[in-house]
Amino acid sequence: MFATMECPQAMSKVSNLYTILQNPGTVAATHSGSFHADEVLAAAALRLASPSLSILRTRDQAQLDEADVIFDVGRVFDPASCRFDHHQLDFSEARENGIPFSSFGLIWRELGVALCGSVAAASRVDRLLVQGVDAIDCGVALSKETPLATLMSISSIIGGFNPGWQDDASPEARNKAFEQAVSWAGSVLQNTVREARGLEAARAVVKQGMLLEAGRLLVLDNGAPWKEAVLGSPEYQHLLYVISPDTQTKWHVHTVPDYAGSFSNRKSLPAAWAGLDGEELDKVTGMTGCVFCHRARFVAGHTTKDGALKMAQLALQD
Repeated sequence: MFATMECPQAMSKVSNLYTILQNPGTVAATHSGSFHADEVLAAAALRLASPSLSILRTRDQAQLDEADVIFDVGRVFDPASCRFDHHQLDFSEARENGIPFSSFGLIWRELGVALCGSVAAASRVDRLLVQGVDAIDCGVALSKETPLATLMSISSIIGGFNPGWQDDASPEARNKAFEQAVSWAGSVLQNTVREARGLEAARAVVKQGMLLEAGRLLVLDNGAPWKEAVLGSPEYQHLLYVISPDTQTKWHVHTVPDYAGSFSNRKSLPAAWAGLDGEELDKVTGMTGCVFCHRARFVAGHTTKDGALKMAQLALQD
């Protein structure tokens, strides 16, 4: 459970979101299925502002419509009504340095000053933590040329458990902080070991996949991670798209990046698909059952395996 952080007594502006979060019974909603750093940290920020906040994970539109706050889903950005999605094609919110906002950044922009006590402190958190998460989620590569943005390292995160100069720095407090850091690090280490084992096992799954269209399409029967097995392997040098299922019975068409960690693709999905979903995407593709295409054109979805395969074949012709 997060500790409650007080809102400053004197502020130039209290966001509508912060006000809503103080109401008992407020419900925030985000998407179900796999979670990512942006909505996890957005949820963490919401809980900092309202420790007892109920957070619902769903894709049912009726349930989303009933929520007081919606983030990272819904395809609506409207701070006045506490809607904070960034996946819609017309979304254009970005910082002066060009880094766009993900759901974490949008929530932090509303709550940061209240949680930190000053614009300067909130801006520092944005620079040290939020912008890097937003950049990764939006498919923007950070480089030395990107001003005022960084990525927090595991060392800096663990170091942050130490009491600050303004905190109780007694031996007892330091020992408590050490145990908190060890507990957090233990979870990270367990997750890393599990991921490493999974990646090695995934190589065999990828090897069993079906290569089609002269090696440009790879069809997998489960959602095993494939990038490490594919990138750098001569066998997959012509591969452009990978088709695989997710945990919600959808089938995804993934683009193959140029190299590990890259946000550029060997062949992006068609520009006409970008940011569309449902019937709108059906009309453009001439198909039925399309689910979505990410606005950055690196992944799309269909309700069936055959439909995903057809989408990938259409993308090859584009």
